[in-house]
Parts: sequence; structure tokens; C-alpha cells
Amino acid sequence: MDAGLDVRDLSHGKLMLKIGKARRGDVVHVHWFHHAYWHRNPVVSALKSTILILTLTYMRLRGINLVWTIHNLYPHDSGRGGAERLMRRLICRFSTGLIVASESIKRKVKEEFGVPERKLHVVKHGHYLDVYKPQGLRVRELYGIGDDDDVFLFMGAIKPYKGVDDLVEAFRMVRTERTHLIIAGKADAELELYLQGLRREEGVILMPGFIPNEEVADLLNAADALVLPYKEITTSGSAILGLTFKKLVVMPDNEFIDDYFQEHMAIRYDPSFAGGLASALEEARMLKRQRKSPDYEEALRELDWDVIARKTELVYAGRG
Repeated sequence: MDAGLDVRDLSHGKLMLKIGKARRGDVVHVHWFHHAYWHRNPVVSALKSTILILTLTYMRLRGINLVWTIHNLYPHDSGRGGAERLMRRLICRFSTGLIVASESIKRKVKEEFGVPERKLHVVKHGHYLDVYKPQGLRVRELYGIGDDDDVFLFMGAIKPYKGVDDLVEAFRMVRTERTHLIIAGKADAELELYLQGLRREEGVILMPGFIPNEEVADLLNAADALVLPYKEITTSGSAILGLTFKKLVVMPDNEFIDDYFQEHMAIRYDPSFAGGLASALEEARMLKRQRKSPDYEEALRELDWDVIARKTELVYAGRG
């Protein structure tokens, strides 16, 4: 029981199998729908989409409420095609409540999918306090990085939309003997060869493969700035991870920054400007030397999980 609710995990990919046990008035809360209707084979995709629509119709007829947390306006891998847009519009119509992580995303969802105001509820993404704890891994010492050197960190799954190639180009423009770029994460097949070509790149430190949870805190603590050169951002858990660890975050200019970050917590840049990211890295280096002290505690209080739980419960009750 959580906050007076009987919570049961809905296993990934088991929506159709589990809802038979749901009763009238129950709430099914889904975060990721894409896997339930999309497939690279259009025939399979059409079949999956049909099954999903029938499932959602069954839920509505049974009086089972559907809540969908929309993390991304569109999936990064399949784009904004007509079928994708249609399915997302349909899911919005079947949903009794839609959760988004900021006012800016709320406006985008309302416009893109024609969602009425009453269905949309802003519940912020929670922080990562006490999730990742230091294990004593001395990352700077391990790679011969001085205590006063500048360290930029990219961490996470390495996919084309995350712009790692743009980051490397920008780093080359600001590189000095005391500036380092750590790229940590598992690359997809498309970028594996690209990363292999960086093994002898001056100032670039590669930590390939999946990053264990036990190493996350030590990696972040070794960095001066977390860089997220994504080509498109709706909500970024990585940005909130950086905020949690009180790290300066460098990312493309977007309204998400205004919803979560205070002054001197994030540096924004225009990705359409050729030297935008390089200028942002230089600005991050200068800001480090100014030793600003943003109020991270205040920013993180808004992302407390107890607050988020109460707001989510109101959405379930139709009062969010």
C-alpha cells in the first residue's frame, strides 16, 4: 500500500494480459506506450496497433481508468510519422488523465494532440537523492586528471539523437592541456565505430559499455559540468540527475530549463548556431571559476517524491 493505494506493478509488455484482473474504478498507469504498437515491420505494427486499440476500448467499457505519463512528445527512434501521431492522439483520447513533467510540455501536448485542458496534469520528474551513492572510485586519479582541471561529462546510452559527435567537435574547439571530456555509456551499433576512432583523441576519455549504478555518483562527482548535447529534448532525467548532484548542466535552449533550473544551474545554447555548444562549454569553464552558489536545495525541494506521490494520487482520483 502506498499513500492509501494498492499498487501493483504492470510488467513490461503485459498490458493486455493483466487488465483482465482490473475492476471498475481501477487505474492503469502507463509510462511508455510505444512498444505496444510499433514495429519496424509495418504489417506487425498494424496488428499491434489494432490489438492495443481493442484493449483500450475494453478498458473504457469496463470503467477502468487509464493514466499516461508522456515523457516524450514523440519517440526518438521512429520519428513523427502520420501513423505515430495518430496512435498517440488515440491514446490521449482513451486516457482519463495525462501526466506531463512541465508547463511547457503541457502546452506542446495540448497543441500537437488536441488534448483538452482538463485531461492534462503537471507532475514534475522527481530527484535522484539517495538513489546513487559514492563508492569511493577516484575517477580523476584513475585517469590522471588534476584537481583543478576542467572536466566535461557525457553519461548514458549513446545514440544518434544525443549528439555526442557534436559534443566532440565542440570540445576540440575549447580543448586545452587541462580540459577533459569523459564519454561514459553504451553505444549503439551506429556509433560504436565512431567511438573507436576517438580512442587516441587528446583529452577524450572513453568509458564504453553500460555504466553500473554503483559508478554513477563517482562519475558525476568527478565532473565540473554534465553536457547533454541532445538534438531534441522534452523531459530529461539526465538533466535532473545532474541537478540532483548539484552539477552545472549544459544543454540546448528549451523551456524545460526554465521549469526546473534556477540561475547559474544550467547553461543553454542554440544548437542551430555552429559554435553554440563550444561557446557554452567555454561559458561553463568561466562560471566554474566564478564559484557561484545557486540554491540547489530549494530547486530539489520541488522535486521531492512525497510531493509527486500526492499530486499523482490526485490525478488518479480525477482531481489533479
